[in-house]
Amino acid sequence: MKFLSEIYAILLCFIHLSQSRTPNILIFLVDDLGYGDLGCYGNSTIDSPHIDSLARDGARYTQMYSAAPICTPSRGGFLTGRYPIRLGLTSNDNRFRTFNSPGQPGGLPHDETTIAEVAQQVGYRTGLVGKWHLGLGRDGEHLPTRHGFDTFFGMPVTNVQTCGNKKIYNLIGGHGQVLERSFLTYWLALTGKAWLAFIGIALTTWLLYSRKLALMILFCGATGFFGGMWYTLSFTLLSRSSCLLYQNETIIEQPVRLADLTLRNTNQAIAFMNETNLNHKKPFFLYMAYIKVHTALFTLPENAGRSRHGAYGDNVEELDWSVGQILQALKNLNIENDTLVFFSSDNGPFLERGIEAGFCGRAVTVTGQLSEPLRGAKGQTWECGIRVPGIIRWPGHVIANQTIGHVSSLLDFYPSLLDLWNLKSDANRPLDGTSLWPQLELATSLTSSSSSSSNERNTLFHYCGSTVTAIRQGKYKAHYWTPKWDEDLRACPSVTICPCLSTQHSPPLLFDIEADPAEESPLDVEKYSTILSSMDLALQEHQATLISVPNQLEKLAQPWLFPCCKSKGWTRAIRLITNSCQC
Repeated sequence: MKFLSEIYAILLCFIHLSQSRTPNILIFLVDDLGYGDLGCYGNSTIDSPHIDSLARDGARYTQMYSAAPICTPSRGGFLTGRYPIRLGLTSNDNRFRTFNSPGQPGGLPHDETTIAEVAQQVGYRTGLVGKWHLGLGRDGEHLPTRHGFDTFFGMPVTNVQTCGNKKIYNLIGGHGQVLERSFLTYWLALTGKAWLAFIGIALTTWLLYSRKLALMILFCGATGFFGGMWYTLSFTLLSRSSCLLYQNETIIEQPVRLADLTLRNTNQAIAFMNETNLNHKKPFFLYMAYIKVHTALFTLPENAGRSRHGAYGDNVEELDWSVGQILQALKNLNIENDTLVFFSSDNGPFLERGIEAGFCGRAVTVTGQLSEPLRGAKGQTWECGIRVPGIIRWPGHVIANQTIGHVSSLLDFYPSLLDLWNLKSDANRPLDGTSLWPQLELATSLTSSSSSSSNERNTLFHYCGSTVTAIRQGKYKAHYWTPKWDEDLRACPSVTICPCLSTQHSPPLLFDIEADPAEESPLDVEKYSTILSSMDLALQEHQATLISVPNQLEKLAQPWLFPCCKSKGWTRAIRLITNSCQC
């Protein structure tokens, strides 16, 4: 009997070890959530008890950084553990910093391995609910189901003001109020210089050469002007037809119905967990990529007007409700202790949306004081654009109520899971993240001593577009480029979002981020030449590892690739021309 008891104990130990290596993975990634939008990060006007409970029961990061300051590259970096520049998912052209149409041919390259694909190989059932924004391509070749996800329910591009019958191109007043602007005014502001030059050429031709040629030039110019308007309104995110909802690889709504989308996404997530746990009998990898809180804002009617923080607060509180429902489902399935939960945001708040945007938040300085609000916004490498909430919870493994001050990144989740699964990264695809486990207080050892990705980070490169615009090394951060803001704002609603390369700094602006997280007081660079030299050397070494790859973003939408549900042949062509795809 004693021998049988020992065998039983060994089996139990083996089962426990197996579960600790392959827990369920639940990722909450929010869209455009600010560092200061949650109670556990100091917000006193928005209630977020369920998300706050994750921080209380796990580890809260105070210096978690996005892989990029805007959606597409940040999500690509998160899913691959590699800087987006390596994926071809960056651009310095403001028009192409993200996928701007479901008709673009590019997408996340297939020679990259997502963490979902690795999870499949380890034995997980994988699912994505919510926002993808990493391309569709021809015949859906870049959809999540082609990149390691067994199931997908959500939007392949993104939610924008158009999806809520609002205008992307409205301006924002000094108090955050929305200022109406017509599309014609926006189009003239966007392309006016080119058309004025065209008119100048036509007038010169009329006066000095040939009136007939001048009229031909004017006709061509008018055709281009109005043709460009039609193309932009029909095949970019200014078209409501771009607001798509997919089930796996099938369009089920065009345009998407927003009001109850969080409820439907929540139900889909819970159904996926239930099916995987009860029917498939394997661990799940669920990437819950919320459509919220990117504008257009939306909530169920019964959730509108509840928050002290207005419509934006309503959206965050509905988000928190959803997180609570999913966490309760873990309890109902009795798998709470067998599930690793990660919560974060893809980038900072979209301040170009005024009162509909989040809050940059304040950070605690090295002296324990609260800083001024973080500088910048989404799309910028000032702190507000890239410092995001970051929470890890895993009961029985990650000790509760921790605060982690180490510089960390969304790039780090991929190598952390590789360490957990005792896997090596592909030598031909070097990872840019480092494992999060060494920073955490753990109840049990989770990784082997030979883990290849547990080295401490020395330098973090902050890309805006295709350019390293800031570098973080230790407590110091250098800005080599900064945006030029609209007057009285820290954002650029006049051009939708701030361009990356407005003002170059040589020598760079240098800040002690631990003492001055609001980046208000640049240091005297002459006293920190050693620091700057170290950063320059690190940048050179990093750039030497970059291999040129095809750019996936800098491609115009191709009308014949634009999805149009339940239509083929001439019916499809007519619907595309008249911008009337719907189901």
